[in-house]
Amino acid sequence: MKTVKIMIAGLLLLMCASTLKSQTLSIKVTNIKQIKGALMAGIFNSGKNFPDIWLKGETVKVTGKTMIVRFSGLPKGVYAVSVYQDMNENKTLDKNLFGIPKEPYGFSNGADKPDYEKCKFTLAGDTEIEVKLR
Repeated sequence: MKTVKIMIAGLLLLMCASTLKSQTLSIKVTNIKQIKGALMAGIFNSGKNFPDIWLKGETVKVTGKTMIVRFSGLPKGVYAVSVYQDMNENKTLDKNLFGIPKEPYGFSNGADKPDYEKCKFTLAGDTEIEVKLR
C-alpha cells in the first residue's frame, strides 16, 4: 500500500512538472535591409504596457538579412511581440517629429501598428513566429 501511494505521488509530481515546463519562443525576423545595428525584441503578456515596457527583452547584433531571436524559460500563456532594428545602437526606437519610427520595426501576427489585441498569440509549447520589419 505504501508503494502505491509513493507511485501515485510520483506520477502527480511528474504531471505538475510537465505543466510547468518552460517554453521557447523563436522569433524569425525577416526583411532586414541593412546589416547594421542590433535587433531589440520584446515580449508582452498584456496590453497594459504594450509596446513600451517589455516583460522580457533580448538584443541581438544584426549579422544577416534574416535573424532568429530566442526567448526561453517562458510559461504557457498569451503574448505579443515587438521588434525594431536599432540602427545606431542607442537602445531607443528613433522617431521623427510626428512620432513615426525612423528605424525598421515589426509586430507579431504581421500587425501594422502596436495593437496588443491584433498582435497577441498563444504560446502552448516551443514555437517559432515570424516578424517582418517595415
